[in-house]
Amino acid sequence: MTRTTLFLLPLVLFAACGGGGGSSGNASGAPLPSPLGSVHVVLDTATGSDALVQFQVAAAFLERGDGSSTGNLLPAAAMVTVADPTGEASGLVLRAAPTGDYANLHLVLAPGSGMLLRSDGSTAAVAGPADLVVPIFDGLRHDANRRSWLEVAHLGAPPVAGSWQPRLQARADGGTRTLAALRVAASTPTAVTAIWTPAADGPLAVEFAANCRFLDDDGATLGSAAAFVAGLGSTDDLTVQGRLFRDGTFACDQVQRQNRNDQPRLLGRITAIDPANQSFWLDVFAEVRRGDRRLLATARPTAVLAATARLHRHGERVAAAFGDLAVGQVAKVEWRSSSTLPNNLPQVVAAEIEFAGPGSWAPLQPEWEGRVLAVDSQLGTITVVPRGNDPIVVQGQNVAQATVTVDANTYLERRQRQGGDRSRIELGAIVAGSDRIWWRGTVGGSGAIQATWVRVRNDT
Repeated sequence: MTRTTLFLLPLVLFAACGGGGGSSGNASGAPLPSPLGSVHVVLDTATGSDALVQFQVAAAFLERGDGSSTGNLLPAAAMVTVADPTGEASGLVLRAAPTGDYANLHLVLAPGSGMLLRSDGSTAAVAGPADLVVPIFDGLRHDANRRSWLEVAHLGAPPVAGSWQPRLQARADGGTRTLAALRVAASTPTAVTAIWTPAADGPLAVEFAANCRFLDDDGATLGSAAAFVAGLGSTDDLTVQGRLFRDGTFACDQVQRQNRNDQPRLLGRITAIDPANQSFWLDVFAEVRRGDRRLLATARPTAVLAATARLHRHGERVAAAFGDLAVGQVAKVEWRSSSTLPNNLPQVVAAEIEFAGPGSWAPLQPEWEGRVLAVDSQLGTITVVPRGNDPIVVQGQNVAQATVTVDANTYLERRQRQGGDRSRIELGAIVAGSDRIWWRGTVGGSGAIQATWVRVRNDT
């Protein structure tokens, strides 16, 4: 199926933001999107570690293939979360980027600004590179009369205290991911335009794939896009799973609406559990509001009443039971009301609790590229070798070839060399010797990679 944009932003939204500047509100209080020419950066913070790391980004610029670069495109220095145990995306925006083809993104880190926060609430200073260079997979072709989106993810080792050299890469166009807390800006019976605040209110055209699942606030399945959109209210947010494209389109495989709650979510570690009262104590070490994390100087013990809350494990929307909670787990708590206990400690009534057990932090999800050597439709495998001088690094080792396995849950698509059209394909449509692929997945015990997403393009 060729991807098409189902919905365009209303002209009033474009007119309202033509004058540049930062994120602001209109008369109705709804956020306005950033100006044309912006490059919205989505940073996947998953590293497979329980550490949360922030750096102050003092400047950012784009580098062209010939080595020349733009000036600083960052409106102001920004504290950016580059690692988070839950993997929730953070973002920043580059303003007024000139039209051009770009090979690298540069993030200039302020000296002495790095801070590492462990899940037990302890902190440590962390030093990073002065110039963090982020290669852009397949390059970015940006038009100053439009907006572009870049998804950046980790490739290297998880963070450590002292000195850390993060390895980041801007992923290929159309990679799979989840975005939460999207504000609904406009809708039609078949599509929604949403605003993502962490990237300076960047607008996304949310389109629904043919097999998209529609969920209401309680996780119940709705039958159609029309029924889903008809039920949207002015105070609803969206959580979307699917593929983010660099033109600002998000192709949804699953979308859930949730009643907006602008209270900061509490991120911390469970220290004690009271099963009789369905409550627990959480040492809160950070507050999260629409992608922005505020680290606390010291962990704050907080009583959490969970009897009426929805519980689920990190990365899942399947309901969990209170008995699944355990001391030592990292949890993120969305709350609806708060009070102060006689001992002056805070207490909250939880609306939703997301938790992850020790060792189950959001995993690092590297993305690979290579040239197709062979395809076996019966075994469901693709044999891939390095393309040119670009190595294939699997678990820290350069490999001469890699085996990529696919199954019914793997999303395979072909991208045309010209025009950017994309279509869903079967494994047998991949041509050995003339195709190149990008893929993402999990490395198994044998070294084979079980793919979740594969993009194919002719390379001759």
